[in-house]
This record gives sequence, structure tokens and C-alpha cells, in this order.
Amino acid sequence: TGGAFAISSAFAVKKTSLSDDVVHATAHPWGHMGFASSYDCGSLRRGFQVYRQVCASCHSMSRIHYRELVGVTHTSEELIEMASEVEVVDGPGDDGEMFERPAKITDQLPSPYANDEQGRSANGGALPPDLSLMVKARHNGQDYLFSLLTGYCDPPA
Repeated sequence: TGGAFAISSAFAVKKTSLSDDVVHATAHPWGHMGFASSYDCGSLRRGFQVYRQVCASCHSMSRIHYRELVGVTHTSEELIEMASEVEVVDGPGDDGEMFERPAKITDQLPSPYANDEQGRSANGGALPPDLSLMVKARHNGQDYLFSLLTGYCDPPA
């Protein structure tokens, strides 16, 4: 058995953990995390408004469609009106050409850039990340996002 221990020790994988020099987001007691809890639709509506007025100038949410917000942030009528203010490229039409039309409630939220190259060009070579799945993409994503949005402060004098 001593030989088996030596062999297993030789092939043991070193367990790694997160570095202590990383600042982790502060954990918050989210009200929607409990069993039989729900989201605060007013907060979601305000968050979507912040996205539209601030974040959407650089970031996309390409995996979100207007229809997914019905009854969550806005009414169907509000979202139909909101979508109709945006022009989307569609087609090809009967003549084989692409054309622009007002967005429908079934369309994705618009991207600020026509393609990734335009996004990189406008941002010094870095493509701003799509925010559709940001909460799922980060460790403790809700805390990360909250800390990111509320962590800005005035620079020191």
C-alpha cells in the first residue's frame, strides 16, 4: 500500500484557488434570490432605462428581444412603439436587395455598431462586450454588475 500512496502522490493535481490579490465584489442580500421570490419590475425598468441612455451607446444586448421585456419592464404597446423608433436591416426583398424597416417586437435590441470591426475602431481596438449574459459570465455576477455600476466616483483632486 505504501507504493500505491507514492504513485498517487506523484500524480496528485495541485488544487488552485482564486488569488488573494483580486478584489471581489461585495455580496449583497438580493431580495429576488430566495425561494418563491420575484424581481422588482420597477427596478428592472429603471435598469433598462439606464442601459438605453448610457450603456447602449457602446454595448449591445444582442440576445435580448423586445418581446422578452413585455410585462417585465414595459407593456406590449410601449415596446411596440419603442421598437418602431429603430431601423433594422432586413431582406433580401423581392428584388434581391437588403432594405431597412422599422423594428418589430420580435427583433433583437439594436447594436450600436454595424459590425465588430466598427466597434473596435470606435473604441481604440477593444470591442465593448455584449451585456446580454454578463451576470452569468462573471463570478457572483449580480454583485459584480452592481459594484461596477455603483463603483464610479469622482477622481481625486
